[in-house]
Amino acid sequence: MKPSQKFLQVLISSELRTQGMRLLEHLIRKHLIFGGPVFSGPARFLWKNEIVEHDYCWILTFTREDLRDELIREAESHSVEAICMISFTPFDGSPAFQALLEEAFAGRDAAMPRPSRATRTPSPR
Repeated sequence: MKPSQKFLQVLISSELRTQGMRLLEHLIRKHLIFGGPVFSGPARFLWKNEIVEHDYCWILTFTREDLRDELIREAESHSVEAICMISFTPFDGSPAFQALLEEAFAGRDAAMPRPSRATRTPSPR
């Protein structure tokens, strides 16, 4: 059976675990991500041409391919980092995991508010 939706595995950066958890919660409530762990550990980065070292966190999650741009906008607007680092990898999972993701996002369209008649763009006549 061919999957009906394409999904992406996502990594989203945060400097502190509490920041990562708040961002994770916000993006789940917006139905932009599936959810997942916030990993943390020692890290090194080349930042402004210097090597910096400190503990760092990453949210590991999944999203639908069509939600990619909205996810970036929402994560960047709620992140407290100077640069919210977000990366996407094509998802190739088991049929059971694919079905779980499809089920999780199936309710997204029903959960999102629909525009009222007053805010809909009129069709050209």
